[in-house]
Amino acid sequence: MAHVRDLIDIRSGDEFDQPIPYGLVYPLRTADGSAPPSQRGRTWEHLTASGRELRPVR
Repeated sequence: MAHVRDLIDIRSGDEFDQPIPYGLVYPLRTADGSAPPSQRGRTWEHLTASGRELRPVR
């Protein structure tokens, strides 16, 4: 399976980007289109522990 870098949180609608496979995940915009409060990259483990459920954008 090819790397998918555009991701969405199915619970909140927030959009994320993962530019490098297995690398950090960066928030792009919130569900309402505004800038995220923090643009710091996070690990999958951190996002999962925070209740995020990320899926590829289709």
